Amino acid sequence: MNKIFTLPIFLFSVFAAFAQLTNETISINGVTRSYKLYIPSGFNSLTESPDMIIIMHGLGGTNTDMVGAGFNYIADTARVIAVYPQALNNSFGMAAWNNGTILGSTADDLGFMHELINKGLSDFNVNPARVYATGFSMGSIMSHHMACAMNQRIAAIGAMSGTMPTSDISSCVPTYKTPVIHLHGTADGTVPYSGAALPSLSLVPQTIAFWQGVHGCDATADSTRLPDTGTDTITIDRFVYDNCNPVQSLEHWRFNNADHVYLYKPVNDINEMIEVWLFLRKWNHSNPSTLGLENQDLLALTISPNPSNGLIQINGNYTGIVQVIDLKGGIVYEQQIQTGSSQLDLSALNKGVYLIQIGSKTSKLVLN
Repeated sequence: MNKIFTLPIFLFSVFAAFAQLTNETISINGVTRSYKLYIPSGFNSLTESPDMIIIMHGLGGTNTDMVGAGFNYIADTARVIAVYPQALNNSFGMAAWNNGTILGSTADDLGFMHELINKGLSDFNVNPARVYATGFSMGSIMSHHMACAMNQRIAAIGAMSGTMPTSDISSCVPTYKTPVIHLHGTADGTVPYSGAALPSLSLVPQTIAFWQGVHGCDATADSTRLPDTGTDTITIDRFVYDNCNPVQSLEHWRFNNADHVYLYKPVNDINEMIEVWLFLRKWNHSNPSTLGLENQDLLALTISPNPSNGLIQINGNYTGIVQVIDLKGGIVYEQQIQTGSSQLDLSALNKGVYLIQIGSKTSKLVLN
């Protein structure tokens, strides 16, 4: 996962002059996190409900690397809010995402991503059913991790040269069947395509097999060799897996003879970020969490006290299952409640921030 390349920033350096690209900060549990935010030209939150895409850099990289990948041109025409978060350092002093791998950091990155989405919903009227994640290398690994740990919020992912953590392959049970496009070079010497896997990481065939299982796809795929127009020695095969649910929700783009690289024209046959977006834009989350809602807006319910020492009172008009979810996406408590007044005893849970899901709605819950 070492950063062994630099994205072709010179191709897109004009972005830095755009007023719509700003440097932002947000506090996550008392830690200041930074990100770059790109707003489409002429955007109006009163008349638009845009898509949102979170674009993540690789190990040891910066969010400026990913600004150079060229998505901002797409954002203007497709009307997408683009967010480029910056990772914090791991124990080796390299910027890294907390994604379940041995080189990951200990930062609250899932909390960071949740709050970025919350701000998109509250500040820019983002459509909660059209929030996407993508990234290169470790950012790609983080995209797979978010598809598991934030399954209620991410409509689809685009994974570029980064496979699934083995911890996610063994534990991820997504309720929402996240559509996935995975692009990877067969000669990748940083995140291997096949052969000997890195500790805590799967290989590409294992990653694809996991998502085949989630979507119930056949083992077969419709394959296409793309026109070889670039000046490199790379050819590209596109695999669209058969009989997935939903249809065509799993694609793998195999970059034959490619190392750990990001592809862009005219050197290569494709602009990789454009192909990722053409896949992502097809998908809407079937039951997205809006997460940032105030308690009084949550199905006419009140949840109190919040923060709490563990005893939660729920009053309102909902009959069904209540789930408490930790920030890794695991269900840590579940209870059937009835219309009227119900009590949840969460005193056995550790102190911290959780999500409480009632029906199709989710809100933040703090135990202290």
